[in-house]
Amino acid sequence: MPIFGNRLKNVTTKVWDATHSDFAFPEIADPEIKVAGLTEKPNLGLAISGGGTRSASATLGQLRGLYELGILQKARYLSCVSGSSFTSTAFCYLPAGYSDSTFLGPIVKPQNITAEHLNDTVPNSFAHTIANSFLMDDYLKNAALMAGDETYSRAIGDVFLKPFGLDSPKRFFSQDERTVATILEHNSAMKASDFYLVRSGRPFPIISAIILRPDNGPPLPKKMPVETTSLYTGVRPLFRGAGRDGRDIGGGYVEPFAFDSTAPGDPPNASGRVSVRLGSSRHRYTLSDAIGTSGAAPAESMVEDGLTFLGFPEYRYWPVSEALRKPAAGRKPTLEYEFGDGGNLENLSIMPLLARQVERIIIFVNTRQPVTGDGPGQINRAIPPVFGLDPAVDTNTVFPAGKYKDLVAGLLAAKHAGTSVIHHDWYQVQDNAFFGIKGGWEVEVLWVYNERVPAWEKLLSGPIRQMIGRDSLVNFPHYKTYGQNKPAIIDLKPEQVFLLANLSCWNVLDNAALFLAMLG
Repeated sequence: MPIFGNRLKNVTTKVWDATHSDFAFPEIADPEIKVAGLTEKPNLGLAISGGGTRSASATLGQLRGLYELGILQKARYLSCVSGSSFTSTAFCYLPAGYSDSTFLGPIVKPQNITAEHLNDTVPNSFAHTIANSFLMDDYLKNAALMAGDETYSRAIGDVFLKPFGLDSPKRFFSQDERTVATILEHNSAMKASDFYLVRSGRPFPIISAIILRPDNGPPLPKKMPVETTSLYTGVRPLFRGAGRDGRDIGGGYVEPFAFDSTAPGDPPNASGRVSVRLGSSRHRYTLSDAIGTSGAAPAESMVEDGLTFLGFPEYRYWPVSEALRKPAAGRKPTLEYEFGDGGNLENLSIMPLLARQVERIIIFVNTRQPVTGDGPGQINRAIPPVFGLDPAVDTNTVFPAGKYKDLVAGLLAAKHAGTSVIHHDWYQVQDNAFFGIKGGWEVEVLWVYNERVPAWEKLLSGPIRQMIGRDSLVNFPHYKTYGQNKPAIIDLKPEQVFLLANLSCWNVLDNAALFLAMLG
């Protein structure tokens, strides 16, 4: 067995029981590991929707614009899911040897875009990474290496993290040197080099995924929200009886390096830590697992069809609150659960921010659905449920139903004016037990919707403008999440990536006053 596997069989992890009435999120309340300076930042969160490489491309442009305005450096949280997690995670953990300007790509005015820009992506830029994804090649390679339920995540990591040296299956991740030092105090076999760290000055990252329980019948949920951050991973709300054999799911967090482990045999020590056992060195919860799980959109249908052998994410999971309350003798063996794309439950990435009572949120809806009205199929399908207006999704209500038509009217007015499709409003947050959100307070929201923008298109040179709506850009900017360029799965062409990122960046910069006002 490799040396790494031998030295990291048993680890000691901090746990947080979120069912306690005095629970507070560790990044702001745990004196041992709270993020320095986080609460001094404006209480602003960035929520970026999923949508495969379409969202990854739009996210790239959005981060580019926010960085240029200084907003990205000042935002408190960056909440992402599925395709947006590909870009956001690589950016948050970008090693010091890579420059931000190269990763994000240059800001090019629309009128200055040339054919050379469209056909040549810069090495070490994330645009280059997206335009050279080749997911099927990586999937088959990892399948050949018998990666098992790591196959899909390894492939995603090979595509989006490997170009930046973030794909090692033998390295964990954490927040900074201070948090790693705390981990090492309680784990003498670990080394500082075992961890990737969030780059200084980044927002606190939150990556969303789900646990899948297709066998559950009402009132038990079939999907439950999972959060991965640089400090902890788990299911915060408690779902009693939602696991196999009537076991609970949820109730707290563990440190990411201890996820996918067996349940502890002893209660927490005085510092709130327990000892757990990891699997082989091949089964570490890595950055590739975090984004691969968040973006595993096909996993749900595969699990429902019994095709779990196809390499989609499975992890050993034990509920924190149950493990801390029941004696070891009365505890059942730890089981594996199937995990999947967080966008299949909530694709706007706003629930983690509302749970943390973030007072101002910029929501980027990187959709493939043009907005044409307020009915089914006329607007991104993740939006009506948050206003309680989708009978098929009764778990996502957080905003008053009466505000929905105002949002649609605002988006349509901007679209008909030919400008960036943006709407600004305030909402009274509703209680939502499913996501553990306490209501009764007001949140300010800036909605940014992925749409064609005639004002931007008019700035393009004639030859570039004539490309929009034709050939590879026939459905710009609403590329398909899968199969845009068949037979490729998620691959986008350089011109598709460049133009969508450019438009998304321009939407931010051309509305700089609106975005800067969100800093408070």
